[in-house]
Amino acid sequence: MIDMTHERNFLHPDWPDAKWNISGLFVYRPLVNFFTQMMKNHGMAHVINSFHGAPDLLWNGGRVNANVKNYPDAENYFKALNSLGIGVYLTFSNVILEKKHLEDEESNRLLDCLDEKCGLNGVIVVNDLIADYIRKKKPGLKLISSVVKNFIENPKGDIDWYKRMEDRFDQVVVHTDHMFDLDLLDKLDRKKSEILITEGCIYKCPNRAHHQTLNSVFNIAQYEDKKKADEIMEEIKVIRETKCAGGGANLNPEKNTQNLRTCYLDHEDVKTIYDMGFRNLKISGRRMTIYGMAWNILNWVFDPDQAHTFARILYSRIEHKVKTEYTQTAREKGVI
Repeated sequence: MIDMTHERNFLHPDWPDAKWNISGLFVYRPLVNFFTQMMKNHGMAHVINSFHGAPDLLWNGGRVNANVKNYPDAENYFKALNSLGIGVYLTFSNVILEKKHLEDEESNRLLDCLDEKCGLNGVIVVNDLIADYIRKKKPGLKLISSVVKNFIENPKGDIDWYKRMEDRFDQVVVHTDHMFDLDLLDKLDRKKSEILITEGCIYKCPNRAHHQTLNSVFNIAQYEDKKKADEIMEEIKVIRETKCAGGGANLNPEKNTQNLRTCYLDHEDVKTIYDMGFRNLKISGRRMTIYGMAWNILNWVFDPDQAHTFARILYSRIEHKVKTEYTQTAREKGVI
């Protein structure tokens, strides 16, 4: 067992000044709670810029709504993270929101839980309508341009598009294809750019924009047209089963007929981008298992020579909590 004292530096030596935006705000609360407390205890909470995520809401669009529950104590939960200097970013990234959807009660209720005065919190958006609405309603919140906005509007890497987004938003998540274009990266504002390092989609995926749009359509149809939602889900399943070659650090060779790489960055990729001056790094994965998510955090944030020790600690602390919550949920659904 390593000596876990405040004097020891456990951060990854190749990017110690990285500021991390980490997924799991709602899906992995036991992991978020213990991880943040551990980082605080060892003087490392300053490297966590924010946690992001969303429960099942009409405004959510980056992932399909899949029984991710809101928390009745969301406001206190957010304040607890803020007290550690850690921001909360809500992923209100539905592509096709219309004016009528701005009145959604549950989405507005969650938005109201964010403290706009502390300067830490924000909302990740795609749709300009919701961006304008939030800017007017809670001007103290940061607005982050989602990678999905980039997927939809800027697949070819137009630098003028990036400059417009840098003027409009507090941060812009770089298109995962563009991370390999160093000439383009070099033209971006380092302080406003965020690099998503764990995107499992294939490089230049031809289905990405359509797939993301279907996620948004499904999430709205769940509330407005159940039959349409079922039809959209069937289309999403077809894409996943027959076209998606990605899904993580590895690719499905049968679907990856052009032998393209995944957009999940490797060590050399991250080191190159970090050495260019980029410090805002993002870890996604709110549909992974909690242990897969923990692996991502440990192996990117911590020194790899010591990550295994933190993994054992995390595992022992969250295993019972996760199993208890899973059992309770399964009983509520009548599965067990």
